[in-house]
Amino acid sequence: MLVNTKQDKFRFWIKWTLQSAAVIPLIYFISFIAILIVHGIFGFTMDDFGTHLSNILGAIAGSAALGYGIGILQRSLLKEQFSLPSFWVYSLAFGFVSAELISGIILWRLDILRGQVMVINSFNPFPEAVIFAFAGLLIGLFQWMELKRYFRKSAFWIFASMLGWGIYIAATIISFWAIFLGALLYGAITGATLLWVLQPKEIKL
Repeated sequence: MLVNTKQDKFRFWIKWTLQSAAVIPLIYFISFIAILIVHGIFGFTMDDFGTHLSNILGAIAGSAALGYGIGILQRSLLKEQFSLPSFWVYSLAFGFVSAELISGIILWRLDILRGQVMVINSFNPFPEAVIFAFAGLLIGLFQWMELKRYFRKSAFWIFASMLGWGIYIAATIISFWAIFLGALLYGAITGATLLWVLQPKEIKL
């Protein structure tokens, strides 16, 4: 990475953390719009929970929007530090979509609608926090498969991604608007981890 001095590292961490806190909740709300659009296509209103199929497809649409939006944000920050291929954006989108698809199928088997466990409907953040932590695990794994080729200790990114996304939603136990605090914590955790673990591998002659 090009952030070599302590000042450069601190500036990168501050920028990563603050932009995460400001932009991720906005993208999260936009993802709700995608969910509502799919919900409406099936003929349901905001007052309806819909069906298992409408819930799964809506969650997939929302998670795709969430993943792409956050992926674009993070890539714009990271490409200033090292050459970053587009896999970063796709890994976020694919991770969120995969987690929602698997979670939706499990909830379907349990006869629980995805909308019923959303924070905004259930006032209980922990079921959705588990889903987001699972998404973070998948995202971390996908990204690690590429990062391990270039960086030492990159496996720790998997745990940082899982922890960060779980905390992001879990913070809403305080109130729904604490999602901004959750995004700040996510940014602080993942930003610090990036600076610590993404150290270039030594080239053996």
